[in-house]
Amino acid sequence: MKNILLISLCIILFVSCTNSTSKYENFTNNEEYIKNSAINVGIYVYDYPMIYLSNNNLSGLDYDIMNEIAKLENLKLEYMQTQFSELIPSLQNNIIDIAIAGISITEERKKLVSFSDKYYSSSQSIIILKDNNDIKVFDDLLGKSVGVIKDTISDTIISSSNNVNVVRFDIAGSALLSLKLGNTDAVMIDRVTCNNYIKYDNDIKIVEDIIFPELDYGIAVRKDDNVLLKKINNALHTIMSNGVYEKLVNKHLN
Repeated sequence: MKNILLISLCIILFVSCTNSTSKYENFTNNEEYIKNSAINVGIYVYDYPMIYLSNNNLSGLDYDIMNEIAKLENLKLEYMQTQFSELIPSLQNNIIDIAIAGISITEERKKLVSFSDKYYSSSQSIIILKDNNDIKVFDDLLGKSVGVIKDTISDTIISSSNNVNVVRFDIAGSALLSLKLGNTDAVMIDRVTCNNYIKYDNDIKIVEDIIFPELDYGIAVRKDDNVLLKKINNALHTIMSNGVYEKLVNKHLN
């Protein structure tokens, strides 16, 4: 009896794995399948203005851009909230088909996934408490604790510096709360998000003399999903040339 149960379990697992692989193989570079199937979009809901929740509804520049792409290419989207650190692994494991979350295009990430053309560019910034006069240049961070969002470009940059205690968080809000509680000395996040926090919080400021280079944001897909990538790029080019992109940027960033 035990042998029969074991054999049955093995058959179920085999069929399950076969169906999963089959679905993925059908999806990859099959234009009709892409058009008629739900596209799982991994998003990282972190804060205004890129992607956030407003009255329990998704909003933000990333969200609106993805929806405009879907309209132009007749894609059916299903959004899946995912931690930033899990976006690329989720693509590689076929859990999601697209990732959009202010993801900076880097050479290391390009080894793992394929990126669309850029749709925005931003640098990183250091935030400290308003009354902190000890952190003025990058070397002032040595020996200090700096909060970052796990696996973001801020994490990569600050982790490459010796003698900095990197404290990783899942969302920017948690990193900033830690700063205000005195548990960290600074927070490093993307400039566009920093600007939003500074606008509404008089207890913090950006260290203007610590400057990082701008990096391009791209929409990520699996390495071999060339048809889907082409659709995304075609739609991006369209909205950037017909005025829609400009309207979205003005709506969310100005």
